Amino acid sequence: MEEAGLKKIMEHDDLRIIAGMAAELGVDAYLVGGALRDSLLGRESKDLDFALSGAWEELPRNFATRIRGRFFWLDEKRLQGRVVKKTGGEISFSDFAPLRGGTVMDDLASRDFTINALALPLTGDRRELIDPLAGRDDLQLGIIRSCGPAAFDDDPLRLLRAIRFAAELGFAIEENTWKALCAKTALLKGVAGERVRDELFRILAAPGCGVSLQRLLDSALWGEIFPAQEWGALAEGIPRAEAAERLCKEVGHLFPESAERLADYLDREVEAGISLRSLIGLASLLGSGERGWSAPLAKRLRLGREAGRFLDFFCRDERAVYAILERSSTERVIYRFFRDREPAGLGKLIIARAAGSLSAAPFSRMVGYWLGRYEAGEADLFLSGGEIMEILGVPPGQVVGEAMARLRAAEAGGIVNSGEEARAFIKNLLTSEAPMR
Repeated sequence: MEEAGLKKIMEHDDLRIIAGMAAELGVDAYLVGGALRDSLLGRESKDLDFALSGAWEELPRNFATRIRGRFFWLDEKRLQGRVVKKTGGEISFSDFAPLRGGTVMDDLASRDFTINALALPLTGDRRELIDPLAGRDDLQLGIIRSCGPAAFDDDPLRLLRAIRFAAELGFAIEENTWKALCAKTALLKGVAGERVRDELFRILAAPGCGVSLQRLLDSALWGEIFPAQEWGALAEGIPRAEAAERLCKEVGHLFPESAERLADYLDREVEAGISLRSLIGLASLLGSGERGWSAPLAKRLRLGREAGRFLDFFCRDERAVYAILERSSTERVIYRFFRDREPAGLGKLIIARAAGSLSAAPFSRMVGYWLGRYEAGEADLFLSGGEIMEILGVPPGQVVGEAMARLRAAEAGGIVNSGEEARAFIKNLLTSEAPMR
């Protein structure tokens, strides 16, 4: 598999183009890192990384023109650029950077992990894999090993990358690398929230989230991501996150005719790199209730407005609603549940089922309704705004809006199930101990 993978990537058209351009410009060019790692593992890799001895802007710009892509700087000061190519509906990236340290051996020695410290020369007479740190052996052994004692000091984000690579590849973390990781967790404090966020959500999206989350706790990295005092409560959340991951897979088996639709919902990206599936896992870990962990964590990770809104919604304590759904629920109550939580309703159900707040029968019934009969916005309240104004004897304004919100919550919770009950509910608001403003 290894030789076949290397042969396949060496036949890549883009490598041939870059090799020719590098020869014309008189520079050394190497394919490095992840694409070689994935090729040796027999995995597909759309993205390529190149290290150059010169022509840092000229070569990638010429390459972008040749393939009808677009060049832009990732970090102009460090001469790190990217070429983006769109083929059909797929987007691929080719990243370019100078050789670190001046030679390819220096460059590979300064990388994060041995499995990424690989290079393939694109110029000169030889096309043999350069592997000075035995990364090929570590790929066969299935371990993540740092390239040297300064690996985490050079870039503290590698603390999370070690756990992410282990999760994505199903590898173990080599003992000395793990010890060094645990000893240097405080370095993560200095890493920008956006970079931490990107790695964390890739960890959550990888298979076996329970193992990865346990590593974050055992290493104390989670305390650097989110300084929480209730470590025991977070540890208790790991089984919930594992259960949510299982449910995200199993729900497609429960409804095989709708498996693709369910997968599309769960894989929907709320923001770049942040799917509903990974937000469901994070919310299951945090749990719902009075702790209020979602808002400060969203701030620490610099989540955008939409991802922060979903996380807050997913973490709200709605056990009282689930208790009603557990006992009995009319079709209208089920509709209200989804309508008032649109588009987070299905995610809320998975989180509730994972936490044990909802048993299998109502869970399956409600998912079936969402798949077969639910259409957002198909119904309104039992009473219109005009009818509410008439009952309360007030003009349009804040009071009517608050009354409608209370009626919506009452309908969603099964307290109000008919027009008559809705009228009685609104009339009761006139004598409520908590008056409307």
